[in-house]
Amino acid sequence: MDSLFAPGVTALTLLPFALLLLAVLGLWIHRKVWMGALAAAVVAGYLTGALRGTAIVWLVMLCTLAVYYARAKARGAKGIVQFADGILFVAFSLALGLGLFPGFPRTLVLDSVILSEGALPFSLSLAFPKVVGGILILGLIHEARVRSWQELGAVLKRILPVFALTIIAVMICALALGYVRFDPKWTPLFVVWAMANLFFTCLAEDAFFRGFLQRELARIGSNREFAGVVALVASALLFGLVHLVGGWKFALAATIAGLGYGWAYHRTQRVEAAMAVHFGLNASHFLLFTYPALA
Repeated sequence: MDSLFAPGVTALTLLPFALLLLAVLGLWIHRKVWMGALAAAVVAGYLTGALRGTAIVWLVMLCTLAVYYARAKARGAKGIVQFADGILFVAFSLALGLGLFPGFPRTLVLDSVILSEGALPFSLSLAFPKVVGGILILGLIHEARVRSWQELGAVLKRILPVFALTIIAVMICALALGYVRFDPKWTPLFVVWAMANLFFTCLAEDAFFRGFLQRELARIGSNREFAGVVALVASALLFGLVHLVGGWKFALAATIAGLGYGWAYHRTQRVEAAMAVHFGLNASHFLLFTYPALA
């Protein structure tokens, strides 16, 4: 473990995130599973230092907003009140995901690893807020999910052209901008990275940008076809905007990628479709190109 992971990483420090992973997987098993695992993850987070101080306050506020929004939708409520709650939920979720609230120290798993010659050092850290937001969206607000392996196969088959076009467009853009170069490689760290990327990063981001933002915007107005296109573009633009912290080249590539993820969701109305395209593109970047980017 010492040769792969950052100093101080132990089974105990990873326990809260193992429980958080169980909560994610529980979304496809039963409500009691994800709720119980999420509660256990919060307790373990405080015991191990992954959560501190007022973290529980922010998580309870997020949960309250999600429950209120879900109940309002179940009652068929519409109008300014639900719209205001939706805006508040979006703003609060974004603020949490961007680390604007105290109490959520990041647990460093991989520290300054050089994966490619000439690449920037890569670090992997884990934190609660964004993942909890994704779990609450899929567990309480957007409960339409793939329910069988047969359905998953059908969804993946339907989005294959979307994935192909997305990866071609994004990587051509990244190559043209000098952000990466072709660099096929293999490292055992891919397994660690893949688990965190699929079940934490992709789930959280696609739950928020596709499962909530795009889905809710697409239901505004009477012209649903037009609203669906506007929702797709709007969610992709916001997705690119929040990636500006990585520079404008990264944000541009993320915007193009967001169009692909949104397209996959639009075609299937399943968050798993967006997650599959998202993870497929990220994995291709990791395995076939400079990762995370050229220095």
